[in-house]
Amino acid sequence: MSLRRTHQKTKLGCSTCKRRRVKCDLSRPDCKNCTRRGVECGFRNFDPAPRSFTSTNGQAVSSASLSLQPYASPPQSPPPPVFLESILDDFPEILRPRFKQLLHHFATETSATISHNGSAQAAWCAAIPQFTASHQFVLKGMFAVTALHLSRNITVEKEREHFHHIAAAQMNTGLIRYRETIGNVTAENAEALFLYSVTATSFTLLASADECHELLQSISSENQAQTQRLAAIAGLVHAITKVLCCLRGVRVILVPCWHLIANGILSPLVKRDWWPHPIPTSPQAVEEDKKLRNIERLWMQPGRRYEYWFDILIQALKKLREDFALVSLLGAGNSNGPNQENSISFDWSSVLTWPIGAPPEFTNLLEQRKPEAWIILAHYAILPAKAGQIWWIKDLAPNIVSTAALVLGEGMWKWINWPASTVGVDLNSLRPPSTALAECGTLETTKGN
Repeated sequence: MSLRRTHQKTKLGCSTCKRRRVKCDLSRPDCKNCTRRGVECGFRNFDPAPRSFTSTNGQAVSSASLSLQPYASPPQSPPPPVFLESILDDFPEILRPRFKQLLHHFATETSATISHNGSAQAAWCAAIPQFTASHQFVLKGMFAVTALHLSRNITVEKEREHFHHIAAAQMNTGLIRYRETIGNVTAENAEALFLYSVTATSFTLLASADECHELLQSISSENQAQTQRLAAIAGLVHAITKVLCCLRGVRVILVPCWHLIANGILSPLVKRDWWPHPIPTSPQAVEEDKKLRNIERLWMQPGRRYEYWFDILIQALKKLREDFALVSLLGAGNSNGPNQENSISFDWSSVLTWPIGAPPEFTNLLEQRKPEAWIILAHYAILPAKAGQIWWIKDLAPNIVSTAALVLGEGMWKWINWPASTVGVDLNSLRPPSTALAECGTLETTKGN
């Protein structure tokens, strides 16, 4: 019997799909649901491309600019740094308050959350005006991630939804041009493409976190049928693998253009010459490496037939052990790197190096639901958990472990007890409700006896 796909909610969908309570694919300028039904897409209210709008002074307003048109006057914000003010020169006066609010928030708040130290934050702010003139998608990505960040501190639901719409409109209009450009990475566009890829990655992580949250909530429902549970697990697998593919996608830019980016204006964002050689040295690091090495027993055991995809597992695990050692050294303060200007005690960007450098075929093994691959991924989740409360990363670890537990099944949970306890996932909460209730009943009977 075919499985019915579960409904995966998103806070960034068009208003038409929300009214119909269906999944929106976020396509621009019209989502596929509205195009298929021949109705006007709700996105047109925020991003009416390719139509244009003319302000009262006769100045043309782009479709992407309309997505930022405020429905109410935004709170007064201090002006953005002088070197960013030039971005607003060509913007219509009616839209400048909202743009200024986002621009100021990016310069003072958001840029610090996508940068590992003050030098990297300054590089962001300096690069935005430099690349915006020739690559507008850079500006769209910056506005999108800033709108999402700003919405996190807003308690009024209507205002928060407004910023979600802004984020979706800006990210998708930027994505159109980004996809056209990424097919031909050159010295002229590499740095701009890298900047947008960073904002797109944080955006994707947040959107996937919303999907995972909804799916995990549905799984905990007592009324969920088995077919719905299986479909929800499939949705979780898709959401997690999508994140990994997004993180690895930056290699398309970094591999051919590494020396260009590492020696240009974005050097503080990518160069890590001060990182130590990843060899476990502390007692804790040695113990962690021993636990990771123990995973090899899943495929390195007498009587198990050799499979070619074992080599992919070996490469992925080797890379994971190296990154565990690296994060351990950075966190232990043994590095000679620059002092951190923010509250994070180590370079938190190091927790994202594993998915970027893992073998590309590893994602295929996850999609095939190979238990060994999901066990390795569950152990990787320990690393992003070390990044603390970085707003666009903090949900990644529990979502990975929860999905791995559901894919593996209770019979293999012993292999992920360490990552589950480390990232704070209660495996018992992931059991089917009937199983959990039965076990509670058994425990009560035992206590009564």
